[in-house]
Amino acid sequence: MRAKRLAVFVAGAAIVVGAAYFFWPERVRELALSLSAGDAGKTAQAPAKKAPAKGPQAAPVTAATVASGDMPVILTAPGTVEPLANVAVKSRVDGQIVEVLFKEGDAVRQGDVLFRLDDRLVKAQIAQAEAGIARDEASLRDAEATLARREALIDKRIVTEASRDQARFLVDGLRASIRAGQALLESQRTQLDYLTIRAPIGGRTGSLNAKVGTMVRNADTTPLVTINQTKPIWVTFSLPQADLGALRRALAAKAPADVTVAGSRGPAVVPGVIAFIDNQVDKQTGTIAAKVVCENADEALWPGLSVEVALTVEMKPDMLSVPASAVLPAQQGMIVWVIGPDNRVAPRAVTVERIVGQTAYLSGGVKPGERVVTDGHIRLSPGAAVTVDEPRPAPAARPPPRSAGSTAAAEKEASQCASPSSASAARS
Repeated sequence: MRAKRLAVFVAGAAIVVGAAYFFWPERVRELALSLSAGDAGKTAQAPAKKAPAKGPQAAPVTAATVASGDMPVILTAPGTVEPLANVAVKSRVDGQIVEVLFKEGDAVRQGDVLFRLDDRLVKAQIAQAEAGIARDEASLRDAEATLARREALIDKRIVTEASRDQARFLVDGLRASIRAGQALLESQRTQLDYLTIRAPIGGRTGSLNAKVGTMVRNADTTPLVTINQTKPIWVTFSLPQADLGALRRALAAKAPADVTVAGSRGPAVVPGVIAFIDNQVDKQTGTIAAKVVCENADEALWPGLSVEVALTVEMKPDMLSVPASAVLPAQQGMIVWVIGPDNRVAPRAVTVERIVGQTAYLSGGVKPGERVVTDGHIRLSPGAAVTVDEPRPAPAARPPPRSAGSTAAAEKEASQCASPSSASAARS
């Protein structure tokens, strides 16, 4: 009886489910899936240990050590390159050019032959003068012998005093004629030397204004060629009159200067020394002109170039320095991130005195030997742990050492060629 009821119940349930599936197929399908998922969840559920929560990882950074040393006080200004000497080469005599012994733009040394003029006429005149001197010398020897004979016979009263005096006058006249001939010969030899035109200074030649066959005169206003002395070379610049005291101290100390010139392969820095300060301040601009002399061995500086002059006028001792990349702006000023002994960071306010190149000089806020973050700041927060690369010392910004021998020659030549010049100035 019980089995019969169970069969009837199952059959009725099947009819109900079939009807429901016929009218609401999607709902029946969803209900079946939810029941299946519930059973699967219960079956898979098992006791397990919870994974421990991971803490924040240490941020990787690079660091540098705070250094202590001298800070260069540098004045900067735009400058202009000028030749140490500029000479227009002209002919001292009239003549025709028969030979040109250089090319435009060549580097020449003092005394090098540049031009030769036609010298045939002058050589003929020299030969004539030499022959005249030889003739007069022969006549002089004969006259001196005659005078000696007459002086020997004057006591015997064989010749008269007038005859002796006449022989003496002839000797004196011939001697004077020889001296005149020698002076003329020296003049003609000088004329011959002028027909060979040499470089008055060493330097680089400019445009050639005369060719072979050109007639030149000593009265010509156009030079045959112009030579610029470029080794050593001047760099002129101007600074505000407030810097006059610093300039004078720098001149007395022969302070070093770096001249930076832009180039296609990046800027080039040429070392030099300050060699000249003008003897008055420009009343209209309120600036004073100065000059730096550079050895310019590789001719990186060229007359007319615009350059940047950085003059080291003073060295302040015991200044703290860090890489400039370690210093960041903040609401209260400038800060650095200091790494503690436990490799945790903290921001610290600093006072920046000056930034020179890639080095920032500080007057307080950190101590020598402390480590500061130079890269990786974006991931930092106060107290954050960091992993530090091998610390490196702060880069030095002291101007590169200069050879005393290389600048001594430049200073010596510069002291003979100083002349005032001006250019606009700016301070770093």
